Amino acid sequence: MSLTITVKDKLARRLRAQAAARRLSVQQWALTILANASQSPEDADAWIELNNRRTALIRKRCEAGLSETEEQELARLQAAAAALLEPYDRRRLEHVRSLIHDADAAATP
Repeated sequence: MSLTITVKDKLARRLRAQAAARRLSVQQWALTILANASQSPEDADAWIELNNRRTALIRKRCEAGLSETEEQELARLQAAAAALLEPYDRRRLEHVRSLIHDADAAATP
């Protein structure tokens, strides 16, 4: 499917700079961003790509530091990861609470 969008100059400049930093075309970078925005836990390919980018940025931050643009990108990716994983985290927390409750009940004479 072909789709054309018009963006404001400031956003276009930001997209160009981000794409250049990744050695991608603006179109490829825009598709990545759109995939990120529309991702769901069922979309494993998009999640894998974004998570790989997130971990690469974390490594780079530890080894050499990040540019301001990369820090902003990492912050967005971290927020997306947290939002994506929060429902799973809640379920795990509930499971741990039930284990603690069971352990306390078993320890009480």
